[in-house]
Amino acid sequence: MACAHIIWDFNGTLLNDMTAALAAVTDMLRLRGGPDMTAEWYYGLVEMPIIRFYQKIPLLADVPFDTITREFNDGYARHGNRITLGPGARPVLGTLRAAGVQQTILSSFQQRLIEGWIEHFGVGYYFDTVLGADDLRSESKIDRARSWAEAISLDRDSAVLVGDTIHDWETAQALGVRCVLVSYGHQSRRQLAACGVPIIDDLAHLPSLLVSMGLLTEGELLL
Repeated sequence: MACAHIIWDFNGTLLNDMTAALAAVTDMLRLRGGPDMTAEWYYGLVEMPIIRFYQKIPLLADVPFDTITREFNDGYARHGNRITLGPGARPVLGTLRAAGVQQTILSSFQQRLIEGWIEHFGVGYYFDTVLGADDLRSESKIDRARSWAEAISLDRDSAVLVGDTIHDWETAQALGVRCVLVSYGHQSRRQLAACGVPIIDDLAHLPSLLVSMGLLTEGELLL
């Protein structure tokens, strides 16, 4: 069985942006006299749709979501110098491209922002499709994923979704595709372990994992 398609989550997976996200939420809390957002606190609260995350924070629970969205994205841009590609992302994108694997970004992040970041890092060449959101609200991507999969007649047996959250696993389940999760994103390894799928610390481990899953051969990846 050949692995014909990798479906990439963006934030927290291809984009290593946890520090920028924490800093943006910290700015929102400090503006209201609150404490800094820590990774442990963040992990304990975060879920999709993202509005539920803010509803759990007393200082932000009653703030209009449009205000939350604007403040977060302003802060995210302000701390953009902290954002990097995910560990091992660039060489893996090249390896998979050379093997003829199709690569799609499927994200709740706004389309124009995704396009800006992939241009910034010079990796747009690797992707066949970029499926971002129309707005900044970071809502569920399951319906968009299903519509896209149906439109292209996605071969679900030969596709893998790579993400960093339980919502990514839920999206993979909804699509009927396999899932691999990364440990450096927006949910902790302990939380992700409940999904029962492979978890990697570095995307450099993805090609050999795909081989072990029987989705690619060593020859195809030139390992």
